[in-house]
Amino acid sequence: MDQAARPFAFIHYDPVIQRKQRDFREPTQQKSRLAEDLTEIQSIMRQNIDQILNRGEKLDNVSNISNELRSKSKDFKWGAQKVTWQVQMQQYGAMVVGFTLVLFVVYIRLFGFPFSG
Repeated sequence: MDQAARPFAFIHYDPVIQRKQRDFREPTQQKSRLAEDLTEIQSIMRQNIDQILNRGEKLDNVSNISNELRSKSKDFKWGAQKVTWQVQMQQYGAMVVGFTLVLFVVYIRLFGFPFSG
């Protein structure tokens, strides 16, 4: 059976088949190759895990930064509202006080002083 003719259609696969046969003839070589492959896979997986852990640390940093930005934006919003209120008081405060004083004087003229007995 070793001397059987190979079909012509599969002749271009012959070098591949011969190489695979050589690879699997020696079990010790196969075991050492398997061990090397497993070591390489283990190394790659460790690198992947390290990269994932680094990403986790980076995500924690980004989360902390976003929390700080959120806090600072709330402080900024409160400060902006305070400044807006102060500007409005400077702009319209005198007019409101003047208008209230005029209304008080008109009320006193029309109805008299309410606190006199």
